[in-house]
Amino acid sequence: MATPALSIQNPLSRPKIGLFRLRAIVTTVIAAILALVFVWPFLCLVGATFNQIDAVLNPLIPIPAKFSLQFYQLMFNEKYHFQDYILNSVVVSVSATALSALACALSGYALAKLRFPGRDLLFSLIIGVMLLPTATMLVPQFVVMRELKLVNNYWGLILPGVGGGAFGIFLMRQFMLNIPTEMLEAARMDGANEFELFSRIVLPNAKAGIGVIATLSLRGNWNALLWPQLIITDPAKQLLMPQIALHNNLMVEVWAIHVVRTASLVAAMVPLALYAYSQRHFISTLAGAIKG
Repeated sequence: MATPALSIQNPLSRPKIGLFRLRAIVTTVIAAILALVFVWPFLCLVGATFNQIDAVLNPLIPIPAKFSLQFYQLMFNEKYHFQDYILNSVVVSVSATALSALACALSGYALAKLRFPGRDLLFSLIIGVMLLPTATMLVPQFVVMRELKLVNNYWGLILPGVGGGAFGIFLMRQFMLNIPTEMLEAARMDGANEFELFSRIVLPNAKAGIGVIATLSLRGNWNALLWPQLIITDPAKQLLMPQIALHNNLMVEVWAIHVVRTASLVAAMVPLALYAYSQRHFISTLAGAIKG
């Protein structure tokens, strides 16, 4: 009776599951430490906004010495009235975002699916505009808004962003290329006009791209600082970000810096909420548009 041969395992061929697991643990710990280092100042800022005015707070500890909502009450009192600036920013940002998303969708559809003379030249000009620094366009835009009598008017803030910028048009054009042309041709053969094609076929299939454009537009309009300072001269019509910058430079009270920090925290909630809502779909949508 033959004895079974003993299998001798090579030490180099052993599975390295333990080593891979150790690397994963070390990587996770390092990432958690780095994340905590970057998030810690923000946590300290949040803790400082909930501290009482006359309580001494360690700036390196995010726990308030005495919990209070006094800074939030001061932010909305008659002296600072940040609620008015928040309302102004909401009106301008929502209006500009809605019109910008619609304009970008129309422009992207025309550049991707319609054939007309000069289409390629127009798209090349849009690509060229993307290379221009934003600061070089401020003076021409201001001259145009002044000639249109839109200085100190919210339309002077909304209209320059209606086109969504060259990047928005480029992104929607690339995204529209992914929509099958055969589906549009079949709808045309059934008697659908261009408006029905755009509203019933293009828009439902371009929701992800429009969502990305709307997110970028809303973030840009909400965080706008320089352009509102140039266009709006009436302090009562000013937006939130310019007023935060103004109060940061004109501190006449001891607790003014804390009120400004509280207003900055409230203003940061919109970009943070946008990121938390769209970060799952943002990267995949951009990757699909660029691939198209």
